[in-house]
Amino acid sequence: MRKLLVCDLDGTLLDIHNNIDSTTLQSLKDFIADGNDISVCTGRLDEDIKYVEHRLNFKSAFRISQNGAVIRDAQDHIVFQATIAKTLVPTINQILFNQGLRVEVSGINHRYFPSPRPQGQVAEFVDTSIVNPDLVALTETPAFQPAIYLTFGDTDHFRPIVAALKGELGDQINVQQTSPSSLEVFSPKASKGLAVKQIMQWQGYDASQLYVAGDAENDTTMFPLTPNSFAVGDLADAQTIDRASQHVPTVGAIIQQIMEVS
Repeated sequence: MRKLLVCDLDGTLLDIHNNIDSTTLQSLKDFIADGNDISVCTGRLDEDIKYVEHRLNFKSAFRISQNGAVIRDAQDHIVFQATIAKTLVPTINQILFNQGLRVEVSGINHRYFPSPRPQGQVAEFVDTSIVNPDLVALTETPAFQPAIYLTFGDTDHFRPIVAALKGELGDQINVQQTSPSSLEVFSPKASKGLAVKQIMQWQGYDASQLYVAGDAENDTTMFPLTPNSFAVGDLADAQTIDRASQHVPTVGAIIQQIMEVS
């Protein structure tokens, strides 16, 4: 019975230095060669997934980018997207851009910066950024489809922003602090769990055939879909480890378990 492995990228498939150990890489290729599927599921844009696949010489059945906001198939077609409703954009802009904090916006294919990031602070493998000093005007143009707003500060900065956004828009948006210094705003239809559920339906997988792997809170939305959920690596946070069925050192260790059961 074929299996589907869905794994996060940073800290999960790749280590802190953006490398993959040779044992895991060979296991991954053997897993695919045996007729199983893998899908990368990450907060990065799609170009970074394609870069990693090319570098490591494997191909996902579906590529889930921007934490579930966009899904592409192996032929590069967009088969799902969950962007922020255009009617909400003016309210989000009014709240976010009046805080004196840096705000960036992701569309389907690019990140939009109000000014260049300092050298060394762009973490993308493939730089898809476009600098536009007037992001308010950009996001309010009819053709623009905002997927994620990202602002930088700390928890004290974010607390009133979250209160204002939730007070004005309620459950029409998701607001999540994704690191000690970053806050994201995105569609409630965008999550890794919802994206994986959609792929399961498309490919005909049931819960017993699904294996999911991650190292952070946004990965845990995948965990209720299957009894085979894994927190990966030394950097996995305590909450993620607690919610997972197992804690393993590498994705290779997951594949080894799958092959032993098979």
